[in-house]
Amino acid sequence: MESRVVNFIVLLTVVSAIHVSGSICQNKMADVVFLLDSSFSVWESDFAEQLKFVKSVVDNFQVGKDGIQVGVLSYSSEIQTNFFLNEYNDKEAIKSAVDKIQYLSTAGTDTAGALKYAREVMFHKKHGGRELASKIIILITDGMSHDSNATAKQAEKTKQAEINILAVAVGAPIMRELEMVASYPTTDSVFNVTDFSALPSIVQSLATTTCLVPDVPRDSEKTDTTTVSVVEDKIKKYCEKTPSDILFLIDSSSSIWPLHFRDIVQFTLKVIDLFDVSPNKTRIGVTLYSDDVKPVLHLDNQLNSKELKNTISNIHQLKGGTETGKALKHARENEFNENYSRKTAASKVIILLTDGQSIRPEDTLTEAKKLKEENITVFVIGIGNRTDREELKTIASSARHQYNLQDYNALSTIKNMLVVKTCTVHFQFQDSANDDSEETCWDTPRDVMFVYDSPAIGIHRSKIIRKAITEMYKLMLIGSNKTRAGVLSHYCPTDVDTGIQDFQNEQSFLQSVKRQPNDGLRRLLRVLRTRSFPREEHIKKPVKKVGIIFLDREEHDSRDVIEEARRTALTSRLFVITIGNRVASHAVESLCSDFKHRCVFHVSQYNSLVQYVPDIMDMVCYS
Repeated sequence: MESRVVNFIVLLTVVSAIHVSGSICQNKMADVVFLLDSSFSVWESDFAEQLKFVKSVVDNFQVGKDGIQVGVLSYSSEIQTNFFLNEYNDKEAIKSAVDKIQYLSTAGTDTAGALKYAREVMFHKKHGGRELASKIIILITDGMSHDSNATAKQAEKTKQAEINILAVAVGAPIMRELEMVASYPTTDSVFNVTDFSALPSIVQSLATTTCLVPDVPRDSEKTDTTTVSVVEDKIKKYCEKTPSDILFLIDSSSSIWPLHFRDIVQFTLKVIDLFDVSPNKTRIGVTLYSDDVKPVLHLDNQLNSKELKNTISNIHQLKGGTETGKALKHARENEFNENYSRKTAASKVIILLTDGQSIRPEDTLTEAKKLKEENITVFVIGIGNRTDREELKTIASSARHQYNLQDYNALSTIKNMLVVKTCTVHFQFQDSANDDSEETCWDTPRDVMFVYDSPAIGIHRSKIIRKAITEMYKLMLIGSNKTRAGVLSHYCPTDVDTGIQDFQNEQSFLQSVKRQPNDGLRRLLRVLRTRSFPREEHIKKPVKKVGIIFLDREEHDSRDVIEEARRTALTSRLFVITIGNRVASHAVESLCSDFKHRCVFHVSQYNSLVQYVPDIMDMVCYS
């Protein structure tokens, strides 16, 4: 019998509230001030997204007089105090106050003035500033300040006042200015999203970074023992449940002085100290490279933490050139292969440390690309001024996975956040290892169709969905007499779209755009129902047809969408995956084929989608 395409309709709703483990923020004493861009370039709907974002971040804090205090100001060409640090000591009261913040909508982006006002007024003792609290500014903006020199000057004064600055850039053009404004290292202090609707994707990382800003020591004599150990204990607890395979690729070439090589070794040992090392939790591997590649510890080693650290402590520098490409290739082919794989899912991570440029940059680029294709996350730590930052950028999985350090002393400044980032790398699920003798639900022939409205969802989120679909596809038995799969993600534009025509004024144009229908999902459901399933008139036993819809907001014409879903459900099994809080529960129930028999799966945010693929597929398979 020919295989069929199982039609999956996954409804994805984006959740704005993402909670950081309480182990990170527990007993954190900090004064946090949000600076919200309310200039003319920020639309009112975008400003509303900022307010949602603030509430989501606050949701991760332990708010109170002895915990985290929150203040908020808005700025454009003018500065508006929304509330001071000592006005609200309750999380719900803060969120309620945020809801009442008004959009300024005036020209100008006086970032310098906002920083100065925050430093001199918002953190003042009479407004709740505490001597023993960490002081943190979270700056959100979508544009360049109207005076970059003044902004740089005020940012420097603010950092000299021991106020940490975390900056959120909405759009790429302002990244350079915010890298100048933010605290060091900027890899951890600058966050970038494409637009305001993408702010939920960084809630967790921003909240975690906020909670990891160093505490103000209450007793300077105990700083090195008590304060540091408390922070490290929090990180250990935060990461203890995350299974990871972590391979350290250490540059061991002649350009590194022997004393600096020992600095790298000591840094590696301190990072390992923060993980729960065991065959079922975190597995550690170490490989040295120069002209050649020398494995020190394979990932499947059975050493306990003490034995592991003893082995690493005794490694010797190789000397020679810098064959980074060869090291990356070795890691992919010899460490992250079937011989060292584990049965349970685990994130795959490489931490590469180097002080120079690779001998063969073309090979390095090729191997870095292959690692990304195989879902291996690469952190790159470049030390000193001989590194090629552009090359390191091509190796790193993203900008937030790249560290450019001035010297070896700076290694200590990145340790904690590096560990947190490593233990929160999303799981990458591999092909299921199905025993041929064991029958699974996927042995039944099916037709599977993945459906999502790509134009409405956007390019970035569509990429995440495609990644999730790829992982789902791997978990199905594809081939003869099994399952066939397809994707429906786009519809053709029609003549109802607004074209080039004469409008009397700006308002008439905006009204015209507002009137345009956005019935992408309805059209996709119609195509799914009428044209997506192949006709099998000569097959005696009908093939199961299943649909999964990806959606991140409620459709404005929900009645028509529901009607199309009901028609499709007459011949197909529909499943709904929701992401976030922008789809009403009644809409989900109406789209789902049979709400009583689990056909809805809720995902909190796009970045968590791939992590839940096995659970989603279990629902689809066994429901």
